[in-house]
Amino acid sequence: MQDKNITDKNENYIFDVPLDFQPNENGLGRLFFRNMRRYEHSIAQYIVETGEEETYGTVLKRSIRTASHIQSRNLAKGDIIVICSYNQKYAVVPFIASIFLAIPVASLDPALSLLDISHLMKEVRPKMLFIVPEVVELIEDSLQEAGVEAEIVIFGKTEKHTEFSTFLEPLEDEEDFTPRPIDTLSDTAVILFSSGTTGLPKGIMISHRSLLIQSHILLKSNNLGAVTLSYATLYWISSIVFLVGILQSGGAKVIHAKFDPIKIWHLIEQYRVSTLFLAPSMAISMIKAGRPDNINTTSLWCFLIGGASIQQKYLLDLRENLPGTFVFQGYGQTEVAGILSFFNTSKVKETLFLHYKPKSVGLIVPGTKYRVVELETGRNCGPNQQGELRVKSNSLMNGYYNKDSSETYDEDGWLRTGDIVYYDEDMCFYIVDRIKELLKFRSFHVPPAMLEQIISAHPAVAQVVVIGVPDEEDGDHPMALIILNEQSNGNVGENEIRDYVEERVPDRLRLRGGVKFLNSFPLTPSGKISRKDLRNLVMKGEI
Repeated sequence: MQDKNITDKNENYIFDVPLDFQPNENGLGRLFFRNMRRYEHSIAQYIVETGEEETYGTVLKRSIRTASHIQSRNLAKGDIIVICSYNQKYAVVPFIASIFLAIPVASLDPALSLLDISHLMKEVRPKMLFIVPEVVELIEDSLQEAGVEAEIVIFGKTEKHTEFSTFLEPLEDEEDFTPRPIDTLSDTAVILFSSGTTGLPKGIMISHRSLLIQSHILLKSNNLGAVTLSYATLYWISSIVFLVGILQSGGAKVIHAKFDPIKIWHLIEQYRVSTLFLAPSMAISMIKAGRPDNINTTSLWCFLIGGASIQQKYLLDLRENLPGTFVFQGYGQTEVAGILSFFNTSKVKETLFLHYKPKSVGLIVPGTKYRVVELETGRNCGPNQQGELRVKSNSLMNGYYNKDSSETYDEDGWLRTGDIVYYDEDMCFYIVDRIKELLKFRSFHVPPAMLEQIISAHPAVAQVVVIGVPDEEDGDHPMALIILNEQSNGNVGENEIRDYVEERVPDRLRLRGGVKFLNSFPLTPSGKISRKDLRNLVMKGEI
């Protein structure tokens, strides 16, 4: 039964939920400043590596001093600051400082390649960079490759560049500091980059308005608790939205640099984590490692999995091992500054859907209009009909930085998400596949996700990715790349997997490209399996 708050415009399968929120016109900087002073004595960060507990007052003082030092560099309107850091206690400081000064901040992940970082440097041409010592040489090379001159500030010791510690020295007038006003809520606050799983990343400009709306949705959902643990760096839109929400609610974040599938269980208990956000690969590692004996996870209210789809068997295993915790998938895109669908755990009906529909990524969120479009005809799809999701949103991006984004929209101004989805009679959404990942065999569409779901049900399979091997006549021949589970002992061969699939699919979905067994999959910095890298390895004959 459709929720009464979900409206169908003219009964033509266009849906939305009204947004009952008006963002504060002062933007993020003044909001951060006010709330950090309000929660001055509350814990803002738990630093796992050192055991430190840092208050909002401590983080605010660092942010003010850093903002003042940045201000002394006389950056002009339109200049950009870059942060390249894993999760550590200082990473958030230049981010908050940049927001205080209404300077757009772009985030890179230390795991990116020289090719990717050089490309991004050419895109945004930053004036200052705050980076961890491990990437100094990489950043220097990328700046040289891009022909960009910028001040490099190191979170650590350096003789060649500026040490971040100098930004934390006391200032005489720091008590008089006030954030710089923004022009409008449409001003760009952050520039984030598409994941690059299918091509070079693009800089996505996200406004103050968009982040305020998305954090409001998160806060109203009851999914953000008092203590949050996530391994997403500031390179992820999820990390930014969670951070904005935490700074509004006065919650704390557990800072832990490197994910460990055993350690995380103990962190949940030690810090009484209430909200956990992980990429699917981490969630799968966590359940494969097994829940330790006598561990207490009663504090964990919400375990949200995002960034890619997780196979149902792992989701159900996680639920079984975390009784009393809402474990579910969400769905979003950087182009809409975060969430497009998830379950609101403050609503009883949605918690019931969450439990009974484990494959669903949730219901639509306020402030966005939705339509599902049949690719061949362009008509709007009804319930249980697959098509591309297209949206119009109050939190839509400002566009791609220095690039034309017009092709991202259809002729009526709807954002093309590139995702094949469907929704059921209760308006619960399901992700089928990415359009760019759809294979085509003799004019038939072949969704890799469908084959992956079938293959993952084989008792010997731990993880699987299906890619297309080009064929001159047929188009794409599906190939399965498989990681076997430990129990299989390597006693499963290509023919067994081929036969298993052929017993369950029509002829056009057979694994004509073959089956390969791997020990691991390459990942993007955001924790997704990099299909692009897998394809490249296959095409080079390295798999």
